[in-house]
Amino acid sequence: MDYTPKKFSTEALVAAWNNSSLKINEEYQRGASWTQPQMQGLIDSIFRQYPIPPIFLHEKRSKGLGGVETIRYDIVDGQQRIRAMADFYAGKFPLLNPADDKKLRIPNSLRTIPAPWGKRRFSELDSNLRDELKAKEIDVFVISQIVNADEVRDLFIRLQSGTALSRQQIRDAWPGTMGPFIEALAGKLDRTPSINLFKKIDKRGMRVDDDNDAYEADRQFCAQLLCLFLARERDPLSEQSISANDLDKLYHDNTTFDPGGETAERFRATLNLAGQVFQAAVGHAVRDHDQRAKRKFKKLDVISVFLLIQDLSRNPQFKFDRSFAQKVAEHVLADREANAFGKSTSGPTIAKYYAEWRDKIIGHVGIRLDPKRLFDDSDKEAIYGRALGNCGICGEHVDSSDAEYDHFPIPHGLGGRTEVNNGRLVHRKCHPRGPLNPAIEGGN
Repeated sequence: MDYTPKKFSTEALVAAWNNSSLKINEEYQRGASWTQPQMQGLIDSIFRQYPIPPIFLHEKRSKGLGGVETIRYDIVDGQQRIRAMADFYAGKFPLLNPADDKKLRIPNSLRTIPAPWGKRRFSELDSNLRDELKAKEIDVFVISQIVNADEVRDLFIRLQSGTALSRQQIRDAWPGTMGPFIEALAGKLDRTPSINLFKKIDKRGMRVDDDNDAYEADRQFCAQLLCLFLARERDPLSEQSISANDLDKLYHDNTTFDPGGETAERFRATLNLAGQVFQAAVGHAVRDHDQRAKRKFKKLDVISVFLLIQDLSRNPQFKFDRSFAQKVAEHVLADREANAFGKSTSGPTIAKYYAEWRDKIIGHVGIRLDPKRLFDDSDKEAIYGRALGNCGICGEHVDSSDAEYDHFPIPHGLGGRTEVNNGRLVHRKCHPRGPLNPAIEGGN
């Protein structure tokens, strides 16, 4: 196979696409597959002067009427990039605004860099930006001679057969402090996890894409726990989901997360306490010769222990004594057959499972509930006045006839006191309780 490296401007590539001298071979090529955000991201990358992967073309020459030679090119690799450029030139989509559009995956630290092309279609760009885009040169490999027709298809297959990065591997590479923080806790390659908890988790069903990195699933689970932790630090009654998109957002929004800060230290402490619980559970199993209990522990049980520790740490009246890990471990072993309904990454599913799990243990770990269950009229008046009549959830004004009073930040069921400094004004419709969230114990 003979090929020549060349450079073509985006304007020349788009013109060739539009006049059909650039074609796809439908025998092995797919059609358009990029989403609009992917196309917008490519054009944004061009304006940022980021390198663009090279395009591979197969030159085909033939003679037409009168013996005039014509040249056309089959696109071996690069069809989606060329389509994106052509569609932008044709005005089919505007670009994203990096400052405020989350569809453009970009670190927050780069969102403040001026992007005068943001929200503009090709025709709306100023002349300097249009000229800059037109003149941008793309690396192109032009294949001119082949020994066998199958060489081109073999090249196409090889270009497509690289191992794509998993979602977690992409997160690992994301700029900022979040990736190194998670890696230090949960391990990577030959660095073992610094947190014992991750050795106790049942990883069946957890995707691992790199046989050389046994800790990829641990990093993903650590990120899920941190996602829950940060959401519940803001709102202890949060029903945060931990899907792949939620984890992407965690890394994208926290590029300046402080690994040495107070929040990070509380997270580490919560992980370590949870690890002690499951270490105690393994100890119980060994002493009792319980072969069934020696198995790794399911994620929802680990999440529930983790959330319980986070919740109890907010209650200044609760102390984590030496017996805490033993008591929770006994409960974990005794309640291993509890079933979850729904996806284990769903916020409502996690909240429902945790609430039912917690309700079975809360008295056993020493929580004493305030015998005063409901706020009295003087409490309500003080809470209403402190909130200036605005809902603690949606922020809108609350009519006194529609007012309810929630135990917040410590729910009654976790030992929260029924007093003004643990109360929150909410709309009846906003009150975080009901069949999807039985975890909520406060309010009346």
